[in-house]
This record gives sequence, structure tokens and C-alpha cells, in this order.
Amino acid sequence: MIRLTFISVLFILPVYGEPAGSVVDAPQSIRRFHPESTTADRAIKKYFEEAGPLAVEYYEHLTLLSNPWMGGREPGSKGSRRASEYIVWNLQNYGITPAFDDGTSWYQPFTFQIDNDAPTLLDSFVAVDDMALVQDRDYVVLGNSGSGEITAPVVCIGYSIEDGENGYTSFPEGTDIEGKIALILRYEPLDEDGASQWASRRFSPNSNIRDKMQAAVDYGAAGIILVNPPNCRDGRRGLENTRSNRFGATDIPVVQFSHASAELLISTGDLQTLQTLADAGDTQPTELGIATLRTEVEQSGLQAQNIGGVIQGRGDLAEEWVVVGGHYDHVGFGYTGTSTPGVLHRGADDNASGSAAVLLLARQLSEYYATSEDDSMRSILMLFFDAEEAGLRGSAHFVGNSPIDLEKVNAMINLDMVGSLRDNNLMLGGTGTAIEFETIVPAIFEASSLTGSLSPGGTGPSDHTNFYKEDVPVLFFFTGMTEEYHTPADQAYTVNPFGAVLVAELAETFALRFAKDHWLTFTSNTQGGANRQARMASPVRLGIHPSYSADLETGILLSGVSEGTSAADAGLQVDDVLLAWNDVELTGGTKLMELLRASAPDDVIEFTVQRGDTNIIIEVTLKAP
Repeated sequence: MIRLTFISVLFILPVYGEPAGSVVDAPQSIRRFHPESTTADRAIKKYFEEAGPLAVEYYEHLTLLSNPWMGGREPGSKGSRRASEYIVWNLQNYGITPAFDDGTSWYQPFTFQIDNDAPTLLDSFVAVDDMALVQDRDYVVLGNSGSGEITAPVVCIGYSIEDGENGYTSFPEGTDIEGKIALILRYEPLDEDGASQWASRRFSPNSNIRDKMQAAVDYGAAGIILVNPPNCRDGRRGLENTRSNRFGATDIPVVQFSHASAELLISTGDLQTLQTLADAGDTQPTELGIATLRTEVEQSGLQAQNIGGVIQGRGDLAEEWVVVGGHYDHVGFGYTGTSTPGVLHRGADDNASGSAAVLLLARQLSEYYATSEDDSMRSILMLFFDAEEAGLRGSAHFVGNSPIDLEKVNAMINLDMVGSLRDNNLMLGGTGTAIEFETIVPAIFEASSLTGSLSPGGTGPSDHTNFYKEDVPVLFFFTGMTEEYHTPADQAYTVNPFGAVLVAELAETFALRFAKDHWLTFTSNTQGGANRQARMASPVRLGIHPSYSADLETGILLSGVSEGTSAADAGLQVDDVLLAWNDVELTGGTKLMELLRASAPDDVIEFTVQRGDTNIIIEVTLKAP
């Protein structure tokens, strides 16, 4: 392992004054043309000669991954595919084998959608009997609609709740909606004041629109019409916008009707009568008129893919694992996570730096395994996650569809933004997630040239979080924030190659220790976990970790609560769902960040929280970060 003095100025370029050029005759043979070198002319070469061959290898990876040809590595883009092919080409050359589909594929594909990402509505036609309705005035096609055409009787099934409070069901014995269009009232049974009968504030979990629509589909509905109850105090007004990430997905036409359009289906013309029956528990399906629904929808979503390779272990430990990974995606032309959309973001430090380090580690670890005489070593899974910038999507998909038994993973090492080492100071997260880390971590740092700034928490804004939630000990390598973070200025020349090699060598030491030593003892710890809100410059910190893969119509599912924060002090818990901030509905993390940025320390917020099957109110006093 190389141990060189850190060079504070990476590339010293010549400084040229006023023009002073001239022309002279060249020698007759090009082989005699070799002008004398100056110190400035050789600065870059000298730097890499002193930094060593590993720094050269590392910088080659980083410059290619952050080249404009890669287009900022937005998931699903041509640039992302080029980056993935480069990664796989290297893994193949290292003698590593594919990790997915029983060892036949390097790729683990998945599709994800981002906030406000809507499907494309190509065409629609809706009619009641022979009366055509007007799109965006009388109806809208909802974002969970499939493509199809149906003319069929409409059956009102009330709130479409399969199993509600006190035995309430919208599907009594004999319910038959096979091949028909189901008209569904939004939310849940209401009282005379228009408030929920089942929740003290807003609505209970029974109102989840995805579950309600899925129940109608399960009972054979060939189309769905959603209608807001006329008498609803806390519900939304008017028609929804077409959006893809609120109601899930179906393969049948799904539309929302205005009150006036719905009443065209009712012989008495009175939608309130249907609501009153459903509120009172009279849930027999009601035959209405005939409707035609025709929808042609092109579903949106980004096509992403994780990349994985296996370094096979041997002996008694071969069936156990160490995971080493980092995300290879970035934000492309600013599709998410930036204040400068439309401009190329090359993503050198974030996270070509981590991907280059994982490639370096892949070669070194593979060569070590090929030459080592150790009788017993755990297998190593090298992972490159996609869609981290969209909310840890790649690692969430991996742990939910892992080709290996996560209970047999001894540790996960995550390298994210490791290209800006300064003063030889590295932040290491997750140091409190295994009992043995208390002795292992200081000992390894003391044998290195680096200072470790230790953060015990296992959660944070990077992919190790999803492994921590599966009770896997984690270590998160991070060299710190820079002015270039998530801006077009995050380019290769701003990165410290020699420093990144020191980080990679330290990670290799940890990986081999975990591959050969005794099994680690996982312990829960959320103290000091890095928080995405800190990056967003909010004046307050709530201290929650949202689940970015939760399938909710509205609200924010908590996957973690940091100790010593406003959220922990108030009693918020893992698996709570934040539904509302005072009287403002929380439709997702973006809305929460807007509210946090507009807040001040010592503000007291009433959160409506869904805990289990009930909604409760929790007062939270906000603190400064």
C-alpha cells in the first residue's frame, strides 16, 4: 500500500502573460524535435508519478464515468448504459462473475417514478349513455389508469372498502361487478358534519385509495370511476391532475368524474343519496347507467439497473458475504436534486468517485482472492447501485429482491463521495452498528495515515441505509461536502485522486477483515447519522428518515428516527406515517422540505400521524440542525 504525503495543490498549471509568440524552423526530422521541459509543463505528470499507479488507475475510471459522453448518468439514459457497460467490462476483466439470475446476468433492472412524474395521456373518450363528456371539465384520466376501452353498466360500490371498522364492507356476499364499471366514493364513511366516522382527524388507513381501487379490480371491475363525496369536510375538492405516483397502477381505464358528471348516471340525479347509504352501512351495490371509458396511456417511469459481481469465497465461510458498493448514477441534466435543471451535471465526486473506488477495490480484492492461501474466506458482492439520487431506489430494490440471503451478510461497505479528501480527514458512518466496531475501527485507523471522524448512526442519505434497516452492520465512507455538490461544477479536475486511493485502501483493509474474521454483532444505532435535510440548508431539523420506496397515496412513511432530535423527543416512531403538518396535507418529502425551510427553531407543529390502524396527533417542537 502506498503512503505518500498529501499534495494540497493537485495540478499546477503554467501561468502565461501577454502574447509573446514567434515562429522558427523545425528540424528536418521529427525524431529530433524534443523541446526542453519546464517544471510547469511536467506538473501533472509529476503529480501522478508521486501519487502512484493506483491513483492513475483510479483517475482513469473517474474521468471516464464523469465524461460528458455519459450525460450525467441519469437512470435509463444512453449515458447510464454506457457507464454500466464500462463497469461490467472491467468486472469481466477482473475475473469476477455475474451476481444476478443465478450467475447469468450482471444487471438487476427495475423501474421507478419520481415526484410529479406523470404518465403521458395519448387519447381519451368518456361518455354517459350517448352524451360525450369534456376532459378536464367533466372528467380526468387518473395516473394509475391503464389503456383500454369499455362500454358497460356502472355499479356504485360505495367506498370500495373490503374490510373496514366494525365489520363494514362494501362487498357483501353476492357482489358481482365482473366486467362492469365500478363507481367508487373517495375516502371512507362520513358523519353528518362530513368528518370521518373512523378517525378523530382526517381519515383512517381504510381510506387508502390504492387499496380501494385494488379491491374493485380484485372483484372483477373492468373500469373505475372515482368521485369525491359531496359532503366531505377534510377531503380534496375538484378533479385531480393526472399523476403517476399517487394511486399506483392498474391495467384498466380509471377516471375521476365531477359531481355533475356522476349524477348523469343516477336516475334521481342525486349523488348525495348514494353517499348517505354508504355512510349508513347500506353497502349493497347499486346499478346505475351505462358509460363508455376509452383511455390510451403511455406509462412514465425511468428504467434503472443495479450492477453486481461476485468474488467467490471458499471454505467454511464461502456461503457468507461481505457487500462492497456505491451508486454509479447522477442527476443527468438535473432531473432531480438540483437548483440548475437543464444543465449537464457530470457528477465526478458524486459519485463517480465512489464508483471508481469500487472498481479499484474489485480488481484488488479479486487478485487477493486469486493468490491468497487462506483456507476460508467469505464471498464478496461488488455492487453498483442505480437511482440513488432519486431516493436510494437502487439499494431499496436490491434489498427487496436480493439474490443472496441478507441474514448471511457480515457487513456492508458503502463508498459515496470519496473524492475530496482534505487534511487526511475521512468521515466514517455506521461505526455504532456492530459491537465489534468499537475496537476494530480505531485499530485500523491507527495503522493508516488517515484521521477518522466517526459517526455511529447507520442511517443517512446514501445506500447503506437500506442495508442497516435489514440489520446488517454498515460502514459509510465519505470525504465531505464541497461547493460543487449537485452543481455542474462537480467535474473531474476538482477531485483528489491520491486521497481517494487512501480511502479505497482503507476500505480494502476493512473488507478483508470482515471477509476473514469472526461474525459481527449487529446493534441498532441512529445517533449522528448524516441527514439529507442538512444538505438542503433547512433552518430546522426534524430528524426523520423517510422511506423512499413506500407505496402510499399520501403521507410520509418513517423508516428511521434519529436519536436526540425533534422527532425522537416528540415520540415519533419507525413505521409511523406523517399525514399532515398542522392542517397542511403531506403529499411527500418535497412538501415536507418546503415546510421545514419556512420554519424556525422552537416552532411547535401538530403532526397528524397514522400509527397502526389509528390516527393520532403528536406535537413536535422543532430544533435547529
